[in-house]
Amino acid sequence: MAYLPTNGLPYIEEEEATGEVAERYDKIKRDFQMPFVPNMIKAMAASPEMLALFSATSSAFIEYQTLPESLSSMIKYTIATKSDCTYCSASNELSCRTLGIDHDTLDKLINDLSNLNPERVQVIIDFSLKVAKHAQELTLEDFDRVRDQGVTDGEIIEIIMTAAYSVFVDILADALQVDVENMVSMALDQMR
Repeated sequence: MAYLPTNGLPYIEEEEATGEVAERYDKIKRDFQMPFVPNMIKAMAASPEMLALFSATSSAFIEYQTLPESLSSMIKYTIATKSDCTYCSASNELSCRTLGIDHDTLDKLINDLSNLNPERVQVIIDFSLKVAKHAQELTLEDFDRVRDQGVTDGEIIEIIMTAAYSVFVDILADALQVDVENMVSMALDQMR
């Protein structure tokens, strides 16, 4: 078993996993339709209970999501990138690119949000960033601005949940100090 040099936590590779951890790895790959176990999951495997909690939370989040997957991915990508979470930024960028979001749109999400089209997406992303960074400063005007774009109250709750989930995952990835998977880096390099 390897240990992460930055924090001394065990890092359980897929071929080293046994028992409950091996079962959890198989379930994660199956549920998320992934050909590999993500590095963040390997870093969490020292606590099978927390790995199960994280997996259940992520699965439930995906199961009950009603927003378009592309919008959810853009929210998570923008929050991760603005929060300097290298791991989540890369995985969410790959998700966005896989869903057909082009480089120009990704650049505008980070560097030129006021020129992003459609305006509805721009307003939702701006709202999401405020939720992630300054939730206590949200005003009725912030909510009404989103509603003016035809967003329902239920969708507003989901946008808030997506932003909160993104911050949660960013904190886990940053605290665990894991590297971006080589497969993710290589895929992004080919798309750029």
